[in-house]
Amino acid sequence: MKIVTEILNFIKFPFLVIWAPGKPKRTIERFVDYLYEIGVESLPLIFISSVFLGLVITIQTHYQISGMLPKYFLGLTVGRMVMIELAPVLSALVITGRTVSAMTAEIGSMKIAEQLDALKIMKIDPKYFLAQPRLLATIIAAPILNGVMLFVTLMVGAIYAMLMYNTNIDVFFYGLTHPFVPRIFWVSFIKSTIFGFWCATSGLYHGFMVEGGTREVGKSVTKAVVTATILILILDFLVALASF
Repeated sequence: MKIVTEILNFIKFPFLVIWAPGKPKRTIERFVDYLYEIGVESLPLIFISSVFLGLVITIQTHYQISGMLPKYFLGLTVGRMVMIELAPVLSALVITGRTVSAMTAEIGSMKIAEQLDALKIMKIDPKYFLAQPRLLATIIAAPILNGVMLFVTLMVGAIYAMLMYNTNIDVFFYGLTHPFVPRIFWVSFIKSTIFGFWCATSGLYHGFMVEGGTREVGKSVTKAVVTATILILILDFLVALASF
């Protein structure tokens, strides 16, 4: 029964954050700061992950199809795997590792230092002031980071195929776009938006739930990362089930 109550509280939490009352101007200012922190500062890690993803997926795909299928299948297979599955999932995992843990630690530390109570005394809702701009920034940053990972991975794959397997870059991109199925493109970005929403929810929820001292903050960070990772995998399955 306790688990059911906690799951219901977790599902309800982001909607309480979205509807938390406050002045929009203050939310916008903090939203821009967090968008820079979550989006721009994650770009180096996204870029490095994309480069190695592009190399590995191209090598493995070429090994599987070499000598059996025309060369344009390399672009088709790499493109669809990266677009549908790998880019949204890996970019969400990068956000989880870099951002979700930081959210939980920061808000949890503020709670045990009674800074959330100080906000309430000043008649400022902590959900509005601390959680709302972080949640909105993550929802916007997640699909943008997914787009960056998608672009870099495919470019690295195309260049590697050209240099190592003598595959003309036009042939690679012909396979990538023929036949072009718009639904695959949109599903990739819808997935990453959903992942961003629930990753941020996990970090914020566990930060607000911290009780005790610094040891409990550490435990909450672990819970937030584990919950976000499991949610990404479950939601990935559900979106795939609904889309294809």
